[in-house]
Amino acid sequence: MQQLLAPIYSFLKCETPDSWIEEAKKPEQLKGLLIDHCNCELYANVCR
Repeated sequence: MQQLLAPIYSFLKCETPDSWIEEAKKPEQLKGLLIDHCNCELYANVCR
């Protein structure tokens, strides 16, 4: 698993803190996460 994640860790420069994950998993955070994900997808499509 570490070998598969190595390129991601290299790009991000650090692992995501567990405290961030716990906060992001809360139901009240879903709308913001979906909006952020949508923005990332839109940006990725524009940059192709």
